[in-house]
Amino acid sequence: MSLPIEPNMPLPKIDVPVYEMTIPSTGDIIKVRPFTVKEEKLLFMAVESKDTNEIVNTVMQVLNNCIVKGDVKLDKLPFFDIDYMFIFLRAKSIGDSVDVKMTCNNIVDGNTCGEKFEAKMDISKCEIINADDIKDDIKLDKDKGVKMKYPSYSAMRKLEANPVDVKTDLIIQSIDYIYDKKGVYP
Repeated sequence: MSLPIEPNMPLPKIDVPVYEMTIPSTGDIIKVRPFTVKEEKLLFMAVESKDTNEIVNTVMQVLNNCIVKGDVKLDKLPFFDIDYMFIFLRAKSIGDSVDVKMTCNNIVDGNTCGEKFEAKMDISKCEIINADDIKDDIKLDKDKGVKMKYPSYSAMRKLEANPVDVKTDLIIQSIDYIYDKKGVYP
């Protein structure tokens, strides 16, 4: 038996779980919801397209849709925050376990084994390990310096588009600002 649906009749509210998540690079706490079947379908279509830009744009859109509380500018976050957020949501949306193919790197009789095998990975245990010894302020002399930042996904995409001098481009994309005793220059 089905219930009649009238035009302009409000749909019943369906509660979805909401999770707190800490953004690794900032320590900010946001609230997120799992992605929906519709969003999962968009992700599958993006992957099937094999177009890197489409995949990245779809992941960013899904993340943006799933943030229910918190002021987050995804395009400004470091690439590892985006990856972490997606893995967190994937674990909450589809499940904690992922089947992966691994390659054995054990040395057997002087050679790397190389045997491939399947394993399960619990992605709910993924974490970002902060390196406390990384300095983001590079002093050039007493009054001058360069303040660095982690590269964003958009910076990483620019590298894919122009791989001629990747290291130089990555450094340029990772400069937050330059400063001297007269001022700060973005």
